[in-house]
Amino acid sequence: MSSTAVPVAPAIDEALAGLALQTRRLRIAAWAVGGAGLLVTALIAGIRDDTAWVWRSVAAIVALGVSFGYAIAVRPLRRWRRPPLLLPSATTSGFVTAAAPVSHAPTALLLAVAGFALGSGATWTALAVALLAAAVSLRPQQVAVTPSALRVRRIFTRSVPWAQLEDLRVTTSGGRDVLTLVVDRPGRPPGSVRIALAALDVDPAYLLHLSQHYRAVPQDRTAIGAPAELDRRRAAYLAVAAADPSALDPDAAPAPAAGLIEQLADVIDPGADPGPLPAAATS
Repeated sequence: MSSTAVPVAPAIDEALAGLALQTRRLRIAAWAVGGAGLLVTALIAGIRDDTAWVWRSVAAIVALGVSFGYAIAVRPLRRWRRPPLLLPSATTSGFVTAAAPVSHAPTALLLAVAGFALGSGATWTALAVALLAAAVSLRPQQVAVTPSALRVRRIFTRSVPWAQLEDLRVTTSGGRDVLTLVVDRPGRPPGSVRIALAALDVDPAYLLHLSQHYRAVPQDRTAIGAPAELDRRRAAYLAVAAADPSALDPDAAPAPAAGLIEQLADVIDPGADPGPLPAAATS
């Protein structure tokens, strides 16, 4: 008697450990590549002779090359992973997305730029840029699912309480997949908070599925933050995906005013007050 083997998803502990390990390795790789770029650009930009301007131009090109080289090297990881998984976070008491592999490239670039500034004699500028690289590395763009709100972190953090989350969906803007949260602001027109999904190492359909579940089932929010809850939600997602993959297609997810959402301008600062949705056309 023969049977058909069904692929089994890795255990939650194994999957969490793998994603956390990749995140650490990517951060270390960005610092290693950026540190090497810092030394090389500092040495080249520090050459003092009649052709110093030529060497500084070479150093600038090397700095850019460091970032592009790192981004190209890790690009296959972006295509292969995108796991249906978030990480538990002790700091936010919730689930957080990991940074996409390519999102570590700015760290390498900033370190190389710091080397250019150091070689050019701008020591304080080099220190400031290196500190900025540390901030970018330690605070990557992120979506956090917490018992009280969805939090979108870019330069600043914008929290959207579940009670004010009117709608959410994945849309395409400027060739990028964007997670859009429509915010119900009492006494004012609805606003929005958006984040480009390319910065997140997560399956967009899973992030949308998870967020929609907690929006629709408030009683489950109290368990947010527990690995066992993350395991349940992941198992539920994989079961739906196996039964009807089209049901998890972000592009097919119904949403009121989807056409209006796609017209929204990107929010540069999620901490700022979001703008109103465009008014619907009337005949």
